[in-house]
Amino acid sequence: MRRPHQIAAAGVLWALMLLPCRGLAQDTSDSASGAPEALSGEKPQMNGFKIGPGRLHIFLTEGLAYNSAAIVVPNTTGNYTVEGELILHTRPGFNLEIDGDNNTFGMNGYIDYLWYTGLITPGDNYLSTLYAGADLHGAFNKNGVVGFNIIDTFSRSTNTYTVSVPVGVISLYNLVGVEVPIRPGGRALEIIPHGSYAVELFQNYSGGTPPGTTTPQDLTQYNYQDLIGGLDVRLKFLPETAFMFWSSYNAPIYSQPQLNPEAQLLKLQVGLAGLITTKLSTLLKVGWVQGFGSGAISTVIGQAEVTWLPTELASLTVGFLRDVYPVAGNGSYVDDRPYLTGKIFISGRLSLSLTAAYDFFDFALGNPAPNPTPSRNDTQLTLNFVADYQVTRWFIVGAGLLFTYHTSSQSTNNALNYTQWQPYVQVTFTY
Repeated sequence: MRRPHQIAAAGVLWALMLLPCRGLAQDTSDSASGAPEALSGEKPQMNGFKIGPGRLHIFLTEGLAYNSAAIVVPNTTGNYTVEGELILHTRPGFNLEIDGDNNTFGMNGYIDYLWYTGLITPGDNYLSTLYAGADLHGAFNKNGVVGFNIIDTFSRSTNTYTVSVPVGVISLYNLVGVEVPIRPGGRALEIIPHGSYAVELFQNYSGGTPPGTTTPQDLTQYNYQDLIGGLDVRLKFLPETAFMFWSSYNAPIYSQPQLNPEAQLLKLQVGLAGLITTKLSTLLKVGWVQGFGSGAISTVIGQAEVTWLPTELASLTVGFLRDVYPVAGNGSYVDDRPYLTGKIFISGRLSLSLTAAYDFFDFALGNPAPNPTPSRNDTQLTLNFVADYQVTRWFIVGAGLLFTYHTSSQSTNNALNYTQWQPYVQVTFTY
């Protein structure tokens, strides 16, 4: 599953909190922690190893997942065959959080060994491999006039940030970003210069090249580096409401520029964020993206989001996002994305969450050489349901389903037109 809106947020480092426990079939490319939290929404303070003001938690997750698009191989017709498999996951990892009054720091990491059982597609055991993820994040001098925030995220997975590539691609991704919040004359006004650097490298299709078949497309042509810099401003005019200004300049660099049209993007947005009532909050922003280069798009962008908090242990968010991103091979694309997320904790032990999104991708250009195509449009429906139950403080059982339906105007490519089911069950031991 691709998460394109995460790229634009790479320089926004306020999201330094741990995410909830993730399932084996879920996209973990946006956060490498993979670490479980207490289902009540509070971190388990009694277990873990005490390290100064913080704690080190270790965990092990064992799970079985079915992926209907786990194997993508070229066939004798020049197209691709998409096949399913039962995959056993073994994921050990750790989570370190140090929370201080003026400084916070955290590190998370895991390795995930995927064993292709061969029960659905015999002979695919050679695809068994090791994936991994790690991140660190820190916020320093939070109470001072000038602060400093940093984040670094690494992942090796089949969850790529590049929406133009087919399913079944292995991505090696790393992002490092910094921001320097400046609070002159108090905390009502914040001026936040920020910058980030990302690199993503691709490997060929997970199925390799079987004997007697055609050679798959060389996906290393999409390898890229991404430089983002900008300045944000936050002005609080009510206790829980702020006027916001966002700006960024996005300049990707491709390993093979002759195959990747140039697209540099300048984004300017203004908006409001805050509480409408004690149970209702909103985010509204509108702006313009100005593109530079043969593959760039210039258009209106924005976001409207409303979050309802009926209780302290439940939330529902509905929103719409329109944004533009650079992309390998096609220059840039517009993403129109209605979305919904909901989460509830029941009796302090059962956690249920649902995420739904429908992406309309409008690419500036078609596929690049050596097989150029007309302009391209894709759609993607994503549904993600997760259920976790905390049996004891150290033992969590979970199940979930990730569904992805992707279509492309490049209709002859089975790796761009697919339906992917990923149900799973898992158990997590944590200390």
